[in-house]
Amino acid sequence: MRTTLDLPDQLARRAKLAAVRRGVPFKQLVAEALEQQLESGRSRTAVSPLSLPLIRSREPGAMKLSPDQIDAILLREEIASYEATGRH
Repeated sequence: MRTTLDLPDQLARRAKLAAVRRGVPFKQLVAEALEQQLESGRSRTAVSPLSLPLIRSREPGAMKLSPDQIDAILLREEIASYEATGRH
């Protein structure tokens, strides 16, 4: 397919120079760059779900924690996890 692109001058110069250095036609460099960008876009959409820390309570819904208390709990868990790996 034939198409026209409006590229900033500096970008066009850099792309043409890159094509010459690689020994490929400019249109091949552009096609490969587009293909690579489109492929990387696919992998970005397959993002794993966010995993939030879980703070257990004997009575769910009854625990009222301040941000500082939550931070202290998470820090203790992180330390315990680090120590469990035996890397300390």
